[in-house]
Amino acid sequence: MRRVGAHDVVGDGRRLHQAVVEIEGQQVVNCYEFRDELPMTEWLGGTIRLVVSADGMRQAWWNGHLLVDLENDI
Repeated sequence: MRRVGAHDVVGDGRRLHQAVVEIEGQQVVNCYEFRDELPMTEWLGGTIRLVVSADGMRQAWWNGHLLVDLENDI
Protein backbone atom coordinates (compact mmCIF):
# COMPACT_ATOMS: atom_id res chain seq x y z
CA MET A 1 0.00 0.00 0.00
CA ARG A 2 1.15 3.52 -0.79
CA ARG A 3 0.08 6.31 1.57
CA VAL A 4 0.24 9.91 0.29
CA GLY A 5 -0.74 13.16 1.95
CA ALA A 6 -1.86 16.50 0.57
CA HIS A 7 -3.28 19.80 1.72
CA ASP A 8 -6.62 18.92 0.10
CA VAL A 9 -8.30 15.81 -1.27
CA VAL A 10 -11.27 16.53 -3.52
CA GLY A 11 -13.78 13.99 -4.80
CA ASP A 12 -16.74 11.84 -3.85
CA GLY A 13 -18.67 15.10 -3.36
CA ARG A 14 -16.44 16.29 -0.53
CA ARG A 15 -13.23 18.15 0.25
CA LEU A 16 -10.87 16.89 2.94
CA HIS A 17 -8.19 19.18 4.40
CA GLN A 18 -4.80 17.85 5.52
CA ALA A 19 -5.72 14.42 4.23
CA VAL A 20 -4.18 11.05 3.44
CA VAL A 21 -5.01 8.77 0.52
CA GLU A 22 -4.17 5.06 0.65
CA ILE A 23 -3.61 3.35 -2.70
CA GLU A 24 -3.28 -0.30 -3.68
CA GLY A 25 -2.32 -0.83 -7.31
CA GLN A 26 -4.18 1.96 -9.06
CA GLN A 27 -7.19 2.00 -6.71
CA VAL A 28 -7.87 4.27 -3.75
CA VAL A 29 -8.80 2.04 -0.82
CA ASN A 30 -9.14 4.73 1.87
CA CYS A 31 -8.89 8.48 2.43
CA TYR A 32 -9.21 10.54 5.60
CA GLU A 33 -8.17 13.72 7.37
CA PHE A 34 -5.33 13.44 9.86
CA ARG A 35 -4.20 15.43 12.88
CA ASP A 36 -0.74 13.97 13.58
CA GLU A 37 2.09 12.80 11.36
CA LEU A 38 1.66 9.27 10.08
CA PRO A 39 4.65 6.97 9.55
CA MET A 40 5.36 5.83 6.00
CA THR A 41 3.39 8.70 4.46
CA GLU A 42 4.70 10.51 1.38
CA TRP A 43 3.79 14.22 1.51
CA LEU A 44 2.89 15.59 -1.94
CA GLY A 45 1.19 18.83 -0.93
CA GLY A 46 -1.30 20.64 -3.12
CA THR A 47 -4.51 18.88 -4.12
CA ILE A 48 -5.22 15.24 -4.89
CA ARG A 49 -8.33 14.63 -6.97
CA LEU A 50 -10.32 11.42 -6.64
CA VAL A 51 -11.82 10.30 -9.95
CA VAL A 52 -13.83 7.20 -10.84
CA SER A 53 -12.40 5.53 -13.95
CA ALA A 54 -14.50 4.14 -16.82
CA ASP A 55 -14.37 0.69 -15.21
CA GLY A 56 -15.57 2.02 -11.84
CA MET A 57 -12.23 2.16 -10.05
CA ARG A 58 -11.68 5.13 -7.71
CA GLN A 59 -8.28 6.63 -8.58
CA ALA A 60 -6.13 9.47 -7.23
CA TRP A 61 -4.69 12.15 -9.51
CA TRP A 62 -2.08 14.73 -8.52
CA ASN A 63 -0.70 17.42 -10.87
CA GLY A 64 -2.05 15.55 -13.89
CA HIS A 65 -0.46 12.21 -12.87
CA LEU A 66 -2.20 9.03 -11.79
CA LEU A 67 -0.89 7.97 -8.39
CA VAL A 68 -0.14 4.24 -8.17
CA ASP A 69 1.39 1.78 -5.75
CA LEU A 70 4.06 0.31 -8.00
CA GLU A 71 4.63 -2.65 -5.68
CA ASN A 72 0.98 -3.68 -6.02
CA ASP A 73 0.12 -2.37 -9.50
CA ILE A 74 -1.94 -4.95 -11.33
